[in-house]
Amino acid sequence: MGTPDVILCDLDGTITDSIPGIYRCLRHALPVIGLPDMSDEQLRAFLGPPLHYTLKEVYSKSDDDVAAFVTSYRAEYFGGGEYEFEVFPGMAELIADIGASPAALVLATAKPIESATRVLIKAGLLEFFDFVSGSELDLLRQDKPSVIAHGLESIGVDASQVSAVMIGDRKEDVAGAHHFGFGAIGVLWGYSDEGELVGAGADHVVSSTDGIRSVIGL
Repeated sequence: MGTPDVILCDLDGTITDSIPGIYRCLRHALPVIGLPDMSDEQLRAFLGPPLHYTLKEVYSKSDDDVAAFVTSYRAEYFGGGEYEFEVFPGMAELIADIGASPAALVLATAKPIESATRVLIKAGLLEFFDFVSGSELDLLRQDKPSVIAHGLESIGVDASQVSAVMIGDRKEDVAGAHHFGFGAIGVLWGYSDEGELVGAGADHVVSSTDGIRSVIGL
C-alpha cells in the first residue's frame, strides 16, 4: 500500500514497553478486591482489553469491585508507574518520520488520554501526533472502535472517505481497524499471544519497524 491518509497507532506494547509499571500497579491493586498475587503470565490477561472487561469477564467482579480496583490502580499508576517504560527500538524514529510525512498521525489507545499524553511527552514524541485519542477517566470510550472514531472525528475526517491503517500489538487493534474497513499492521514485539495477530486477521504482521515502513510506504 502507499502511504495512507491517516495512520493510527497504539501505545502500550506498540510504541512503549510499559509492562514493568503496569504489572507493579496491578499487583498493588489486586488485594483491594480480594484477588491474590498473580504471576506475570496471569497478569497478561490485563494487557489490551479494558480493565473493567477483564475484571468482569475473567474474574466475575462487580461494578463496585471494578471501581475500587481502578481507583487503587490509578493512584499508583498516575503516581509514577506510567513513567516506568522504554520506547521499543526503532519506534521513536518511525514516529518522527510519520509525523514528517503527509499522513495524519493519531494515537489510538485504551489508556486515559491524560496519561497517554504524559507518556508521549516524557518519550519526546507528542509533537509528532495530530491527535491523542484514548479513554476518559470515567471509563468512557475504552473499546478500540470508539477510540478510533473519536480520533478521526477530532482531526476532521470521515472514516468512509479516507485510507487508513492501524498499527498495534493485540487483536483489539486489528478488530478496531477492520470495524472501519482499515488495514491492520500487527507488531510482534508487543504483548500478543502466539498466533493471536494472525488469528485476528491482521493484514500484515511484522517483526521490526522496517516492516511497518515497507507497508506504509516510508
